[in-house]
Amino acid sequence: MKKPAVIGIAAVIICLAAGGAFFLLRPATGAEIPNVMIHGYSGWGQYDERYEEIPYWGLTLTDFRKMFDRWDMDVYMPSVGPHSSAWDRACEVYAEITGTRVDYGAAHSAKCGHERFGRDYSGKALIPDFEWNDDHPVNLIGHSFGGTTARVLLDLLADGAPEEVAATGDDTSPLFTGGHSGMVFSLTTIASPHNGATLVNVRLDGDNTSGASFSQSSSYDARLDQFGIDPAEVTTQEAANAAMEEMDFYAHNDSAANDMAVDRACAMNAEIELQPDVYYFCYYGCRTTEDGSGASVPTDKMCRFLKDQATVIGSFTGKTAGGFSEGFGDAAETFKVPPQDLNAEWQPNDGTVNTVSAYCPYHLDADGNRIYDEHVEYSGTGAAEPGVWNILPVFDEDHYGFIGGIYSEDIRDVRQIYQDMHDRLDALKVK
Repeated sequence: MKKPAVIGIAAVIICLAAGGAFFLLRPATGAEIPNVMIHGYSGWGQYDERYEEIPYWGLTLTDFRKMFDRWDMDVYMPSVGPHSSAWDRACEVYAEITGTRVDYGAAHSAKCGHERFGRDYSGKALIPDFEWNDDHPVNLIGHSFGGTTARVLLDLLADGAPEEVAATGDDTSPLFTGGHSGMVFSLTTIASPHNGATLVNVRLDGDNTSGASFSQSSSYDARLDQFGIDPAEVTTQEAANAAMEEMDFYAHNDSAANDMAVDRACAMNAEIELQPDVYYFCYYGCRTTEDGSGASVPTDKMCRFLKDQATVIGSFTGKTAGGFSEGFGDAAETFKVPPQDLNAEWQPNDGTVNTVSAYCPYHLDADGNRIYDEHVEYSGTGAAEPGVWNILPVFDEDHYGFIGGIYSEDIRDVRQIYQDMHDRLDALKVK
């Protein structure tokens, strides 16, 4: 992980290349590459009881595990902190796949004021009988903030975290030692707030991908053990919110909301490098249209649960603070960055994430100019390029629709999105 002094430490896919020499250089990966699908902010995965009541991946359409199973794809849905930072979530995904205890890193934990270790997944690894290493990689697929989580996870695997090695030496988690970009074959983001979400800037419930407004789940797991929130005692979303308020969770600057503020998100982008042998794909959507006043308003096809916040995003203008904080208490640091105008460019959205944010990650130079990650416009067919973002054409889809939707009219379209994704992933297998 790069470490610019200005901002400190932060926390798909096809290689058809028929006859292409580069394809022959790829390491053998076996007949199957497991697909790890990471949920977004306020979401849940297969370790959560609520997944059986309503699957995050599928919502009212179907459980995507069943859909992919019909296509002979191995898919797994980790459960990570609904409100946690991308760093903490990445550590949790790593522990779940490897079947180990969550290690958030000694340096990170001390700075953010929480415990170093979390839940123990020994004997209950997410992918049974799977040894995750450079010879046996996974495909990472992240919806919304799950995409940010996947990017941070890959960056840690590839570049490590020198401050963690310095803090713990031989006791450092392998996640932080670097040199393992080969553990990820491809990375796909779906409606992810790469460059932040203005919902956070206007102090709404930013990037609510969970469906909390409609879910009638009888259980809720905040997965904030590292902050002393006992899951046996805090079993509802209301109780979790109260516990987070009581312990001043957001003052620790180690949360999804913190990472999704525009200034912070763009600063994180400067630290996350693209890996030359990994295939990156980006899906993004827009389901608003410009009205007569110049604002963006939701179309009739927008999910009704998203229309109010889509309207807020579509009319919001302002300026970012020009800085952000990291750490807690005496360890807290404030970093200055060039402020950004949140103008009309930021108004088109999918009901939760600004379209300009989901398109491609960028960071700012010292003069406030955008520096985009290397990327290409990808039609969805033909050979994709490794080491760059392959960006598909914008979808007429809302934020919930990308994961199945809520009584969606777009069932055929959603199935086709994942059928095409399946075909690309399938083409990556080494025969």
